[in-house]
Amino acid sequence: MRENRTHVEGEGGVRLSVRLFDGPDPGAPGLLLHHGLASSSHIWDLMLPRLARRFRVVAYDARGHRRSSKPSSGYGFDHVVADALAVIRATRLGRPIFVGHSWGAMAGLDLVARHPRSTAGAVLIDGGLVTMRRHMDWRTAKERLAPPRIAGTPVEEFVATLRGSSAGGPPLTPELERTILTVIDSDRHGRIRPNLSYGNHLRILRAIWEQDPIALYPKVRVPVLAIASRPVDPGSDEREFLEAKRRALGEARRAARGRPVTFAWMAGIHDLPLQHPGPLARRISRFADGVVG
Repeated sequence: MRENRTHVEGEGGVRLSVRLFDGPDPGAPGLLLHHGLASSSHIWDLMLPRLARRFRVVAYDARGHRRSSKPSSGYGFDHVVADALAVIRATRLGRPIFVGHSWGAMAGLDLVARHPRSTAGAVLIDGGLVTMRRHMDWRTAKERLAPPRIAGTPVEEFVATLRGSSAGGPPLTPELERTILTVIDSDRHGRIRPNLSYGNHLRILRAIWEQDPIALYPKVRVPVLAIASRPVDPGSDEREFLEAKRRALGEARRAARGRPVTFAWMAGIHDLPLQHPGPLARRISRFADGVVG
């Protein structure tokens, strides 16, 4: 699997760091991968070898993240979607299948609802279902979902914490550990340097809180597969959110009635690309069978 790196100018001149992976041939269908909040294009690394066997794959660091520009404004979905359109044009993907995780799934839903001719379809992974502002006001959301203050934490200490808290999640194999460490940055002293600033994290969180995914489903014109994660043995603190997700999925089904949208559950944690890279890649490939042949 050969990887090439480039930069694409996004909306407002933002410089986006882009990774390109050749497919089996120049005519292979395209995939555009968009990561979640405070993540990076490396969230897909365990899936890339599988996806590149069939697709021309493009993954990029969204604005504010890792190697891309980090402006102090412009984090609404209009800007984020404009960036995705710029990457599609610059990399000549044609009408790719958009695959988004979490915040990236919300961006994908906005993209296919407002720009139906830009993609052949979308796979939304554990995002684009719950309307956050129906469940909490902005002050509560900011308090509950603000990023942890881990700047300056030694990387070894952070990894040790992960090893001790992996119950219910994927085993922390050396391969997975390497992938996680590519999502975070560190300085020359081996201390964590978050790849997304605290202020920009909150700006994106505000856009997430404001979005109403349910209102977007009636506008969908292209095939969409929405995959929701479901913990196998949810703890007491997870059950309430899981029930809210079930209700939201039912509401989204009703809103999408008559539209080419399929909803499905997958057992696992929120970060499905890390826990189930193989099964998730197969689901994307099966979805593509019905979209691009």
